[in-house]
Amino acid sequence: MEADIIIVGSGAGGVVVAKELAESGKGKDKDVVLLEAGPHAKTEDAAKYYDRIVSEQGVEIARALCVGGTTLVTAGNGPRSLEHELKSIGIDLSTDFSELEGEIGIKPVPEDCYGEGTKKLGDASAELGYKAVPMPKVINFDKCLSCRRKPCGDCVIGCPTDAKWTATSWVEEVTHQGVKVVPDTKVEKVLIENGRAAGVSANGKEFKSNLVVLAAGGIETPKILLSSGFPSDEVGKNLFIDTYITVAGVMKGINFNEEGTMHALISDPSFNGFILSPHFARHSVEILNHKGYEVSEKDILGLMIKIKDEMSGIVHADGTIEKYMTDKDSVALLEGTTIATEILERAGVEPKSICTTSLRGAHPGGTAAIGKVVNSNLETEIEGLFIADASVLPEAPGAPPMLTIMALAKRLGKYVVNHSL
Repeated sequence: MEADIIIVGSGAGGVVVAKELAESGKGKDKDVVLLEAGPHAKTEDAAKYYDRIVSEQGVEIARALCVGGTTLVTAGNGPRSLEHELKSIGIDLSTDFSELEGEIGIKPVPEDCYGEGTKKLGDASAELGYKAVPMPKVINFDKCLSCRRKPCGDCVIGCPTDAKWTATSWVEEVTHQGVKVVPDTKVEKVLIENGRAAGVSANGKEFKSNLVVLAAGGIETPKILLSSGFPSDEVGKNLFIDTYITVAGVMKGINFNEEGTMHALISDPSFNGFILSPHFARHSVEILNHKGYEVSEKDILGLMIKIKDEMSGIVHADGTIEKYMTDKDSVALLEGTTIATEILERAGVEPKSICTTSLRGAHPGGTAAIGKVVNSNLETEIEGLFIADASVLPEAPGAPPMLTIMALAKRLGKYVVNHSL
């Protein structure tokens, strides 16, 4: 197969680049090809495509391998993360953020969508002097509220009514505009000839092209680059994962498990490198039962602590991951746990029942960072090879990065339209 442009990955980054190209007219003659490692999946079945990776240090990182990628299993959060940090290095995304917020309908969670547990946590935070604000979401709340299954809380396993925006809707759109979408096609390496990208190798076949955009994610993109013999020794290093845990305890009959997750964002200037958000973790039920509490999912109230972890990890060519908790990370997690515990107790959780889940990673990135592997236009030193996913983020956001990835991809799409082909 030959194409003018090949995009690898159909998630938040890849689909935005494809959409920019399609709307410019570059997709009409099927010269843009979007390759996806996973299959087509029904939105409500997204949890079947979870792919969990465990680092050598035991930290679990979750993602989804299917058309639309991890957007199918996010909580639908859409804050502007790293806006000021990127602007300080010459990347102003304000216009791209604004355009996307209109295009995918980002708005704060309405108060009538708060469940009882979220309300209690918000009130308790305010009483302790911490500000709780509605989380910006990519959710059509009119559609969400009309769902007969309300309350639901299924955002992270696959929205049953498609009330949450996912990349799959834009995959369908760009297909109608001429982009060829090829699922079940795992890219192994980029073809490099005379110092420029010449296509990719996938499923044992060669796909030739004049330009390649890698958007396979913060773990897969460095693997592909390393397998391609990419010359920079920075590839795969500087991994962050926005490490998080959930602190939870017993509140009988609260039904927090049926609420939309992370509907509020709790922050304060005193928080040193972390945020808090209402979050139900099923594993907390097992922990509490093991501690002797006879509880079910409906009896748990919890808060997520997500830290802006240091870029201490490595992705190796074989896919293995090293990710260490630094002293700074541990301090942030401890401070967050202390405050989360105070909030839970103020909300009415049984103090002695409070427990914490194991470490997990939510947003792997940094492994092909701006200033190290790509320039401000997201192009590598290999001419015609660009990257449009979390791997280019120059530091951990410590907050949901989907909108930022999309804004960077939108900016890249415009650049390709105006400067290539």
